[in-house]
Amino acid sequence: MKSTLLSIMVLACLFARAQPPTSITSKVFAWKDLIVQKDSSTYFMKMANGPTATLANLEMRVVELDPGRMPYPPRVHPDVEELIIVKEGNLKVTAIGNTTIIGPGGVALIMPGDEHSFENTGKVLTVYYILRFKTNTPINAERGKGAGGSFAGDWDNWSVQPTEKGERREVFDRFTAAFQKMELHVTSLNPGQVSHAPHKHPQEEIILIRKGNALALIGDGTQTATGGDLIFFSSNTLHSLKNTSTEPLEYFALQFQ
Repeated sequence: MKSTLLSIMVLACLFARAQPPTSITSKVFAWKDLIVQKDSSTYFMKMANGPTATLANLEMRVVELDPGRMPYPPRVHPDVEELIIVKEGNLKVTAIGNTTIIGPGGVALIMPGDEHSFENTGKVLTVYYILRFKTNTPINAERGKGAGGSFAGDWDNWSVQPTEKGERREVFDRFTAAFQKMELHVTSLNPGQVSHAPHKHPQEEIILIRKGNALALIGDGTQTATGGDLIFFSSNTLHSLKNTSTEPLEYFALQFQ
């Protein structure tokens, strides 16, 4: 009897290990639903971690960093590209020897293979989003370096242009080591306006709401989103955003392929 029970337990463990990680599908990751956890050095909140329709793995989390703290010592990710977007406070970003301090709305893009570190050098809590991308295709380090390599820039660096629906700030549109094209901009959408007609495209998209309230069309349904929320649109998912606020809806929009 004991032998049979042991065999069943071993098989169950092997079966559990053999299960592929759950794919990330289109949805709103609401700030109010995030659970704060702590590791040895900092606090963080998990949003998602798993494969997508186009990526081997996508990790999305929020980090809360106390003054004077680093989430980890300087490190290198050999096959993962990182995008950082600051929500609150100031973050000191050091990548391949270059140091920049970025505040709310600031962005850092870290190429695979580049040594980097983050530190809160201010006097208040720093909160930032971290997106880690692992592709199904090999890393092209030379392509990433040729396009400018790792960088960090603050909110005031992004040029702003008026549009018929509000404003648009260009952050970057470039090659990276992981992607043939990665594009990030900030949209400010006037009250009652819709970002665009419902549409779909092969490249996946991530929306990060900075402020305001939105109604997101996702496939054949809708979900609400507000400041702090992140929206993931998987490949070929019908989508659009409507500003349901009485103030501008401001959000980062990221596409990659």
